[in-house]
Amino acid sequence: MSYVNATAMTPRAESAESAATTGFQPARLAAKKPGIGSAIVQYILDHPYAVYAFFRRFKPVLIAKGWAFVSRYDDVVDVLKRQDVFAVPFGAKIETLNDGPNFLLGMADGPAYQALHQIVARTFPDSDNRTAIAPIAAEEAEALVAASDGRIDAIRDLVTRVPTRLCERHYGVAVPDEVRFGHITIAMSTFMFGDPSDDPVVRAEALKAGAELRPLIDAAIGSARARPNSRTVAGRLVGEIRADGTPLDDATIRAILIGMITGFVPTNTMAGGNMLEMLLRRPDMLRAAQAAARADDDLLLTRCLWEAFRFLPLNPGPFRVCGEDAVIGAGTRHATAIKKGTKMLVGTHSAMFDPRRVERPKAFDPSRPSRNNLTFGSGLHWCIGAPLAEAQITHTLKPLLTRRNLRRAPGKDGKMTKDGPFPAHLTVLFDPD
Repeated sequence: MSYVNATAMTPRAESAESAATTGFQPARLAAKKPGIGSAIVQYILDHPYAVYAFFRRFKPVLIAKGWAFVSRYDDVVDVLKRQDVFAVPFGAKIETLNDGPNFLLGMADGPAYQALHQIVARTFPDSDNRTAIAPIAAEEAEALVAASDGRIDAIRDLVTRVPTRLCERHYGVAVPDEVRFGHITIAMSTFMFGDPSDDPVVRAEALKAGAELRPLIDAAIGSARARPNSRTVAGRLVGEIRADGTPLDDATIRAILIGMITGFVPTNTMAGGNMLEMLLRRPDMLRAAQAAARADDDLLLTRCLWEAFRFLPLNPGPFRVCGEDAVIGAGTRHATAIKKGTKMLVGTHSAMFDPRRVERPKAFDPSRPSRNNLTFGSGLHWCIGAPLAEAQITHTLKPLLTRRNLRRAPGKDGKMTKDGPFPAHLTVLFDPD
């Protein structure tokens, strides 16, 4: 299928050579060598326990070169709760890619945040997870797995493709090219939430990706206004009325749709990919998840997947910026002064393995209390799409987990590869029915 021009809702007319030099090029991000900072983060994720344990014991709040790394559970939760002091740094980038208003993940608390949060909560009710997200994900995933004949790139052709199709079927946004749409959203998410150093290549590709996504969103808004349909997210948003009685403007609707899509496809790609990777690494995890899937116990399967995710989460933790001079760990022996302007990595991964608050942290325990799992954050900016992600990922991976003899493909195909921080490919095999 042809994709759309960055400035018009018509099929591309320019040559492939022209598009390769002027438009969004996901290959540029895939070929980019990780910087020293990215390499260090990846090393920590691959060898977390000893590194985190060292910092939790000897330097719970590490400060170096304008950065602070917080590693103990109590301090991590405290920082995430104090959003008035430790602010999210994403707002300017979100506004750039939206070409309009900010969205929740880039906003501080206040009347504007609360009003927008209420609109998003109404537009994405929890009931949808049961009546729309789960059945659509299950239908699409089963079809993809069944058609694969026992061999599937579980990232490209399942974990990324299912949420992309939900963007079309549930959000109401036409997706002319599923693979490219996934690359676009991932490039934008990388720029907004995973690039604190503002790498020029990441920025350039994200801006071009945003220029391709916005016309798709605007077209969805136009279609929803012309043919109202409350079953789609776009349709609900055009029917939304603010507290002052005014309807939502197109720029605000676009900001919501872009925010929820770039927080949906990329995040769920990474979450679902990392969950599957952990299951393949750990036979005990795989056996538990497969038993739950085969027993049709969706709640237990979700708990198995999210417990596996605790071992290999999205990242070491979210970024924050200290907005005023502050103290972390006040009243403790490790109390540490943080200067205004300090960039922060809030170590949720470390916190989830802190034995001071997490019982048997290295054990795989699907019955673990939810407070021990910080994979989607805590406090004001806890991921508003987490319940949606649970429904979608559970029903995306379930058909794969019910297959017999699920295993990695031999050689390099069976090893996860990434585009930047995001999973890109991981081929698995299973015995076809």
